[in-house]
Amino acid sequence: MNLVAERKDTRFRFFHGLFLAALLFSISVSKADNLIDISNRLAIADILTQYSYRWDGKDSLGFSRLFTENAIMERWLHGEFVDGSRLEGREAIFDYAKESHEGRLADRQSRHHFSGLVFLELNATTAITENMALITHQTENDTAAVIRSSGIYRNTWRKTPEGWRISKRILMTDRFRN
Repeated sequence: MNLVAERKDTRFRFFHGLFLAALLFSISVSKADNLIDISNRLAIADILTQYSYRWDGKDSLGFSRLFTENAIMERWLHGEFVDGSRLEGREAIFDYAKESHEGRLADRQSRHHFSGLVFLELNATTAITENMALITHQTENDTAAVIRSSGIYRNTWRKTPEGWRISKRILMTDRFRN
């Protein structure tokens, strides 16, 4: 091989090696980003599961701790806000849960059956998800659970020092217009 050919071969190997190194680096960064993304999705899905277990287990305090300090809960019907349904702050959410668990739900077992979790947005510190919900109740006189409600939950999430928490929860209740 002559000197010119050797230099071309050396440059080719150098740039080829540089290209491969850059490609491997981008793949490893991409994999790291994918792992973080997967980790965040799993953490959010876990908190959403805790939502069902804590509400249905009548754990009012545990339920309220799934939310940020200044969280909002509200309900919508036919695309319109339901007057009186808005709760603001973790303390108000706790009070609502405690009142519900000790009052209207005291004689029944509720179950929140969640499915169809989709991520509308997700970044390192915030997310928006939607999931379908079927809510059942059963009293001691019921031979089987009865469907009480259904709808879609739209949750806005924020990553806090304690992990992912719900900063806004909207329940869009299913109901047909007459």
